[in-house]
Amino acid sequence: MPWTLLESGMTALRFCLWLIAYSLGGGVSFAAFAQDTRMQQACEQFASRPFAEVKIVASQAVSSGQIVNLNQPITYVGQSFCRVEGFIDADIGFELWLPAPEQWNQRLLTGGVGGQAGSFNYQIAHRGVQRGYATATTDSGHKVADVHWLLMKGRQAENYAERAHHLLAVKAKEMMQAYYGTFPKHAFFIGCSGGGRQALTEVQRYPLDYDGVIAGAPGVNTPEMSARRLWEMKQHSEWGSLMTQKHWDWVAKEARKQCDASDGVINGLTENPRQCRFNVSSLVCTAQRTEACLTPSQIAAVEKIHAPLTDEVGVPIDGGLPYGVRITADPLPEPFTPGPRYLAVVLFSEGIYRDPNWDISKFNISRDLKLIDQVMNLHADDPNLDLFRDAGGKLILYHGWTDQLVSPYSTLAYQESLLVRYGSQALDHFSRLYMVPGMDHCRGGEGADQFGGMGNDGPVVDSNNDMLTALEHWVLRGESPRDLIASRIANGNVERTHRLCTYPKTAKYIGFGSPLVHTNYRCE
Repeated sequence: MPWTLLESGMTALRFCLWLIAYSLGGGVSFAAFAQDTRMQQACEQFASRPFAEVKIVASQAVSSGQIVNLNQPITYVGQSFCRVEGFIDADIGFELWLPAPEQWNQRLLTGGVGGQAGSFNYQIAHRGVQRGYATATTDSGHKVADVHWLLMKGRQAENYAERAHHLLAVKAKEMMQAYYGTFPKHAFFIGCSGGGRQALTEVQRYPLDYDGVIAGAPGVNTPEMSARRLWEMKQHSEWGSLMTQKHWDWVAKEARKQCDASDGVINGLTENPRQCRFNVSSLVCTAQRTEACLTPSQIAAVEKIHAPLTDEVGVPIDGGLPYGVRITADPLPEPFTPGPRYLAVVLFSEGIYRDPNWDISKFNISRDLKLIDQVMNLHADDPNLDLFRDAGGKLILYHGWTDQLVSPYSTLAYQESLLVRYGSQALDHFSRLYMVPGMDHCRGGEGADQFGGMGNDGPVVDSNNDMLTALEHWVLRGESPRDLIASRIANGNVERTHRLCTYPKTAKYIGFGSPLVHTNYRCE
């Protein structure tokens, strides 16, 4: 029997009453239900919107509890959003996550991608959406499956070096304007390692893309860093079993042990390794010391690796590596078979010589290093940040002192170049640097490594414990960041906290209280 108008009306009424009762009982509210419905409709319609140089391949509303594919199928938990997937200029893959208009904080947050890129930064995308940001990420113009991406016919090199992230900033803002009816009022960028280089590249070459930037372990001199990596691998191959990984790990441990007290307290950390004069010769074997020691040949190998690198004709390349950094004893060609190769290997073999089978043992620093610049510009060491500064931009740099992949000396050298150009007082108006004792590459190590930089929010989301919040307060309120609190977390528990100081200050122990608690330090 067909429904009458009265019956259908009563059914609609009962449905509304059920929704109200469900809401009062702790279920999804009617307002949330209506909001998700509106967002789903707007999201589905967004896929048909035309944008110059942009192809949207999917636009889908995502809600908490839904199964989504983020490199692998997962059950999404968090704020609902519209997931836009597509390509810019045919090759540059991107995702744009758009929270509901009622939840949007009128800002954009972009996450950089390290290594050879080829994937999306879902961690920052998720983090941003939970905080009300529209978030964007790009694969930098190729996929992880494109093993020989530098040999592809296209603009892959330029996209990887700088073009992809600039176009992402431009096009993401255009799409946000279409979705929300207004452009974002502020744009933020977070990256570490290769993502840190991307962050500084944006600041230096496209200073109007973002007004708040966090760059961790940025690899400001990626070509020189890559040259060192190949040179080290050649040395390890020539030395053979002279220095095994066990030897290198022991040397790093001894250096940290000897330098621990150099900052006035024994706490398992070295506040500033440059202030410790670690004596490698103290590890030499003697008639009385025949175990846990090094031969003169091994001592020479350690000193050679940590010393500033020069090319074959004596031209300086870098400032060396701090003692306490864990050296990896990887020989040529490289240990990752199968799997992704080192960026350094790809840059020289495929970027320069266009040959994936190029004999890496033929690598010559003085001949090959300068050729990278003919392929792409991977330098992010330009100290001229005038346009970024004048536009009101704010920059936070950070680097772990025990970073084994990107020398912390490279970031310090860049900081010194900024100081030469601006002076400390003027530089403090728009840039800060935090050196993190005991932190490895972007995270990990023996120190406190959780402070809301790259990755997740800090343990407490405020301007003291979370670097992104500190940056927000700087950009939005004019409150410049000061000391930060870093935490070391294991199994969900905070094991230690440590005070991070704005460079060149360091954390000094006050002389009493646990050395594992930040309140017992002050910045001097």
